[in-house]
Amino acid sequence: MLEFFRRYQRYFLFLITTVMIGSFAFFGTYSTFGGEPEREDQAIGQMVNGSNLMLSEVQKLSRLIATDREDSLQARGLPPNFCNDGVIRNDFLKTRLADLLVSVYFDELKDDFEARLEKAKRFRSYAHPQAPALSAKTVWSHVLPALNTEVEALQGTTETTPAIFSHLVKLYAFQQQLPPEALRRFLMYQQQQYSIPPDQRLSFDDMALFGFSTATDWFGRNFVDLVAQFILNAAAVAEQKGYRVSLEEAKGDLICHFQESIKKMGVAKQGDLNFHQHLKHLGFDERSAATTWQKVLLFRRYFQEVGETAFIDRLPYQGFAGYAKECAVVQKYVWPLSIKTAQDLAELQAYLKAVAPIGKTALPTTAFSAVEVEKKFPQLVATTYRAKIAEISKQQVSLKAPIKQVWEWELDEKNWAVLKKEFALQTGSSREEKFKILEQLEPKKRASIDAFAREALVDLNPVWIEEALAAAPKIEKTWNFSGSVSGNSEPILKKNGFFYSIENLEKVEDKHILPFSEVRAVLAKLTEKVDGVCPKEKNPFALASKEALTALQKNPTDPRWVQVGNDPILDQFKLECKTEEIQRTSREDWMKEQAFIMLQDLWSPIHVADDGEITFFYLKELKSGPAPILQQLSFGKETLAADAKKYVAEKLLKTLKKKNAIVIPTQNEGE
Repeated sequence: MLEFFRRYQRYFLFLITTVMIGSFAFFGTYSTFGGEPEREDQAIGQMVNGSNLMLSEVQKLSRLIATDREDSLQARGLPPNFCNDGVIRNDFLKTRLADLLVSVYFDELKDDFEARLEKAKRFRSYAHPQAPALSAKTVWSHVLPALNTEVEALQGTTETTPAIFSHLVKLYAFQQQLPPEALRRFLMYQQQQYSIPPDQRLSFDDMALFGFSTATDWFGRNFVDLVAQFILNAAAVAEQKGYRVSLEEAKGDLICHFQESIKKMGVAKQGDLNFHQHLKHLGFDERSAATTWQKVLLFRRYFQEVGETAFIDRLPYQGFAGYAKECAVVQKYVWPLSIKTAQDLAELQAYLKAVAPIGKTALPTTAFSAVEVEKKFPQLVATTYRAKIAEISKQQVSLKAPIKQVWEWELDEKNWAVLKKEFALQTGSSREEKFKILEQLEPKKRASIDAFAREALVDLNPVWIEEALAAAPKIEKTWNFSGSVSGNSEPILKKNGFFYSIENLEKVEDKHILPFSEVRAVLAKLTEKVDGVCPKEKNPFALASKEALTALQKNPTDPRWVQVGNDPILDQFKLECKTEEIQRTSREDWMKEQAFIMLQDLWSPIHVADDGEITFFYLKELKSGPAPILQQLSFGKETLAADAKKYVAEKLLKTLKKKNAIVIPTQNEGE
């Protein structure tokens, strides 16, 4: 047999070679001609300018805007587009232009929104199987509390209405603030901190809300195609109106966005991922990407100029501003204390009796010394001290406790009895049972138990308090103290759940009478409780106002009635005088109304406010203020610009709808 093969091996070699060449030729040609042919481009409709709406143009633009540089790197399907600065996100969702599109084409998009609603209702966010408190929902409640509210609102929706789109838009924006990978890292960190058994799903499960990553996931392919067709039609209108964008300009814009994205996100070094490679990943070359992006820039330029050309005439603003900025310069006189209720009056009378001799006038003109007042009312006399104080709460100190130590304390038999009584826990015989009981609690209750345990550990570890106070900033404070203080009697003081350390204590002011406003609580105890409103004829400030006004008309700085800063106790019963400028838009209603109907160099009548404040003023002059209208113009222009864009968009949408210039869906199911 071997001899036979040796004899005819040349023929066998020729035969095998012939078969192989024929096979390559046949199958190579077959793969070329027998495979699926390239689909020819087709016109799916006509645009607003009468030109054909080509399927390939819609598909390219949809692919270019479906993802942007804010999308997750781990998004399924298309990779994030670093050349897209957020067409859908910024030009349509943030400007509410997308709301207009959805309202007009809701019937065509309804099935997509219904499918997303069903998926949202089936969605269950991540939770650790052995520690339910370690969950995405808990993280959201701390970082983005409104996100959970929006999820519940969407899942509670029963009918398919445009409100679904509004919920999706808000949640899409929330996911941008806390991307899925950031959520994963946060949960993995928490898992390590709590020393609980690792959950393998946490490493590879999709953390995206509802599993949605890109705009197509969130709003559907038809919505992205709708946006693309709107841009194409708007670009056609822009070209009709004379707008031009060159391919070089479009290419430069794409490169600029790509470089900004790489720099901002730190995705890759320029050598690892270049502009050409990135376009290739997206299914584009430079020319096709620039040609497609050219449409976006035409759309943007058209709508941007619509807003910028909104015209505002300065004259109405100047007239209004000149009137609104007209200014009245007054000398305002006001009593520093106000008496409104009968209780206010009773406390003031008790104070006056304690600090000043009874005189002929309603308000005192002399006062007792601090030594005299202290003999009868020591609570009204104080010494002022200054020191550097460190302050920290017990709750802050408790954060020092390691989680392992917290759990050890909670699972201890003696401490479990305390927790059981305090928080109505079940009985657990073993450590495992107790741990299981704690893990099954609601997150809020579990957090309360942990906080209780931490504070208990603070009591067992006073050195933590010393260390925390030593590290806390020392703030210089000044305060009044009735009695006497010498040195730091206690290195650490505790009050109302806070710890304090005091350093460099020094006396700032010797014994002095405290002002009325600082001793109201003391006076309330010294007087019987009185109900009702203070009668005007008994209010000492009301009684003194008429006499003061008469005296000040002769001498506006009369020291008998106006504060001069010599005696803080008597100054409480003298008028404060300050110069003010009142505009027509001022909140001082009574002063504004009075000032602009008075003549210059006149005094106003006495005014008693609802809160008991008594004031009057002297009108020095009326003057025209500057009329800065730039801010009003800017605000007005922004408002008009938004309205102008909305008007143009609505008008364009009506035309598109009438001419059937937008086709949804662009392809039949399965194509």
